[in-house]
Amino acid sequence: MQTQPRIGDSAIGFTGILLVLAAITVAWAISRFWLYPVLGIPAYAPLILRPIFGFLTAWWLLAQSGHTWSEFGLARPRSLPSAAFVTVFLFAAVWGTLDYVAPTLASAVGAQSSPSFLAYLHGSVVAFAGWIAIGWIVGAFIEELLFRGFLLNAVARVVGHGCVGLGVGVVSQAALFGLLHLYQGSLGFIMAGLFALLYGVAYLVTGRNLWPLVLVHGTWNTVGIVNVYLTPAA
Repeated sequence: MQTQPRIGDSAIGFTGILLVLAAITVAWAISRFWLYPVLGIPAYAPLILRPIFGFLTAWWLLAQSGHTWSEFGLARPRSLPSAAFVTVFLFAAVWGTLDYVAPTLASAVGAQSSPSFLAYLHGSVVAFAGWIAIGWIVGAFIEELLFRGFLLNAVARVVGHGCVGLGVGVVSQAALFGLLHLYQGSLGFIMAGLFALLYGVAYLVTGRNLWPLVLVHGTWNTVGIVNVYLTPAA
């Protein structure tokens, strides 16, 4: 039986970028025009199918081209103390960005936030547990692999030229990450974009290891979800 040819390394370059973006677009269309209207879910709800579809497409591309996720950041950190330091420093940087940089920038451009879809969590243990799981599996794990692990490297590979390519990769994944958070309003776009810039730089500083980013992302999501759960809906 003849085997199908493997997709070459171009699959993690321009071809891969296009396929992942197409998968994200399909997920957006399914959610916006069919799934969410059928379920009665409002337009400002998270579209969690988008990173899932993008991640599954990226995973397929890597498998077909003979790569594994360990090459893109899931390997054990070379230095656990260094990884721990980066984790703590990144969490502090994210916190500082939320408290100081994001409000100043949002005020300067007149950014607004959408209503919080998660307000219904207050007092619901089942919903709370479900969104904690989503925050770690989709938000922390899948999004870090997709945006920082796959897309940053794919864009950098297409652009080339060393630091220039990496810089374009960091900015590109941050812009897309921000766009995918526009359901939270223009403020959500700014905050998500800023956080993605920090995560992208941290990814490179750690020698392209994703574990500190996953831990910070998941912890940050958890803090946000706990705050919503403990705060009565307005």
